[in-house]
Amino acid sequence: MKFKSMKKNLLLLLIMLPLIASAKFYKAKIIFNDGNSKNGFIELPEYPDDSKIKFRSEEKGKTEKYDINEVNSFEITNDKNQILNYITLKLAEQGTFNLKKIKPGDKKVWARIVKEGKISIYATYYAYNPGTKTGGGGTFYIKRENEDFALYLDDFNGDELSICMNCFSNLKKTLKAYFEEICPVFLEKLNKEEYNKKGVIYFIELYEQNCGK
Repeated sequence: MKFKSMKKNLLLLLIMLPLIASAKFYKAKIIFNDGNSKNGFIELPEYPDDSKIKFRSEEKGKTEKYDINEVNSFEITNDKNQILNYITLKLAEQGTFNLKKIKPGDKKVWARIVKEGKISIYATYYAYNPGTKTGGGGTFYIKRENEDFALYLDDFNGDELSICMNCFSNLKKTLKAYFEEICPVFLEKLNKEEYNKKGVIYFIELYEQNCGK
């Protein structure tokens, strides 16, 4: 019986070893809602809606966990020595029959800042590590000024390129409902070729040039 138990524990350890080895803590700075901050190391959340984030003051030190509702934002330095910035925010979806009806969720998620301006684009990830930007994919969200939630925009693959069918026509429907009352000229100037060249950053550039001046 003891031998079987040892064999079972060894098998369990062998199964877990790849998971233990894959855990990576990046050099980071975490900022809390009260304005205080800590420098140290962070393991990126496995899923956007993970309730806690793992933090260490030293790379091999003791792991602390902070609730997503305590954290305002954090930044990491990835393996390419790039600084990536993340925030916590609520997400929203448009109504099925009325796209102008925006329904924000109650829970926050971890989202990477793609670009911020008068409007902002954020990304959440699934099935891959955004610290190294390999494999998997995720979702883009867009946020208007002075709102505390971001609206679903589009899905993307591991290279942050769109993968949806009839993508631009669907995006136009989303953006029309979201912006036509505050900046109709934005919609008039939307250009599919420019979007295909620049990706979602194009929306921010177009809005900056034509709206809210």
